[in-house]
Amino acid sequence: MTPPKVAIVVLNWRDSEATFACLDSLAATDYPNFRAVVVDNASIDGSVDELARRPSIDLVRNSVNLGFTGGVNVGLRHAADSGADYIWVLNSDAVVRPDVLGKLVAVAEADPTIGLVSPVFHDPDEPERVEFCVGRFDPLARYASQTADPAQARDWQRNFPDEILLLGTALLVRRALFERIGGLDDQFFAYVEDVDFSLRSLRAGFRNVAVPDAVVFHKFKQPADNPESCPPYLHYFMSRNYLLLWHKLPGSLFCKATLWFLRQRLIQLQRLKDDRAGTDALLAGLWDGLRRIGGPYVAQRRMPWPLDALFRRCAGAILVLLDGGRANKT
Repeated sequence: MTPPKVAIVVLNWRDSEATFACLDSLAATDYPNFRAVVVDNASIDGSVDELARRPSIDLVRNSVNLGFTGGVNVGLRHAADSGADYIWVLNSDAVVRPDVLGKLVAVAEADPTIGLVSPVFHDPDEPERVEFCVGRFDPLARYASQTADPAQARDWQRNFPDEILLLGTALLVRRALFERIGGLDDQFFAYVEDVDFSLRSLRAGFRNVAVPDAVVFHKFKQPADNPESCPPYLHYFMSRNYLLLWHKLPGSLFCKATLWFLRQRLIQLQRLKDDRAGTDALLAGLWDGLRRIGGPYVAQRRMPWPLDALFRRCAGAILVLLDGGRANKT
């Protein structure tokens, strides 16, 4: 029997070296029925011309940068139109082992209720070190948590199957799920869209599953651990996009989640007090998120100055109020 057809969607944007390394690793894949689809997001580094010389891929050129969400959606539609049974969305800066795709497809084929399947991720500089297994969205905690501990990941998948979140870094999508819920939400543009996609998969009655012995190498950045080193656009997207996500929750949960998230952002604001560009972006993200404004990052966006001044000058006092009068010790 012919194995299911898989289209592998790789988004290229101004990082041709990583894209070519990713494609080279895919060339060693032992799965027999796949085709790579490279979507170029209006790159200007000349990489698209070199990509066009690779006969082993389908190249789709976007005339403008549609962001991660828009670029991947172009690839998802192309893959579905080509008759793919599964679509593997793969970050251009990921490197895969030859056996990964076969393991992911095998898990998906064993259970038609599985909509999304992901490998686990290891540090490319320390190949035995696990960086990410699965995430979990706990409605009571009102936030997405994650683990790099395989034992905890197995526990979450066994005991909380309706709360499992997967990264979009190397995400195998069942075609039936794509036809049911559509692609990524373009509002997000970049970041948090995979949390939303995982939640939509669960709401549609599918399961999200990580495969512990399928390994992809990918270097992760942890903006919460070192916010001072993050570019302004990252502060903007992380502030805005979680609020866009919370807007999709029921009213009471939205209010609780927003207050909780505001507290986290104010803590970040205090840590970034000497970084004007970072604080401008963080506050602009909060403002746009509350107003449900999606799309790309625009550096000139600002929170209205009265609110901007209030948050900058009174962040500590607001934190005390949010903590019920207790002094903030975080």
